[in-house]
Amino acid sequence: MIFTSNAFTHQLIEQTVKIGDIVIDGTTANGVNTRFLATRIGNSGKVLSYATTKDNANAAAASLFMSGLSDRVTLLGKTLDNQFLDELGPQNQVSVAIFDYSDDAQNSNDCPINYIEQVNHVLPRLTHSGLLIIKFTSTPVEWQQYNQNLLDADYSKASYLTKNIDTHIIERI
Repeated sequence: MIFTSNAFTHQLIEQTVKIGDIVIDGTTANGVNTRFLATRIGNSGKVLSYATTKDNANAAAASLFMSGLSDRVTLLGKTLDNQFLDELGPQNQVSVAIFDYSDDAQNSNDCPINYIEQVNHVLPRLTHSGLLIIKFTSTPVEWQQYNQNLLDADYSKASYLTKNIDTHIIERI
């Protein structure tokens, strides 16, 4: 059986995230990843979710409320930026971070110019064996270059390609 990119991503998250973990949804969009992460971390965990539009933030907030998951999520109505460390907490680390610029999240046209800068904020905060997952409907050339330049001594890398979506995984060693 060949998994869809969404099923593959969620299976990776299930295998990585433990109750009590801190996780990041860097691209809330339709909220599907935020909700899924919130179900995995339990009551003692925390999801930082970045919604770049008011409509996305409102839709995600309503969905989280209806699912009974609001208490597990800090929904930020902005992009992930230089304030990330303050929002995360200076001593905290992240087990999973996802940036979904694909049709799965209905976010394929919302990849910001500074998405690599956002990744650079998160990558050093991953736990050992923590995952950064980034999905594209069409992978930008600069991502391929960035991914190739990561040190193999620090990170393992893999990609899962389906007909419509490229899922890139970086694991901190």
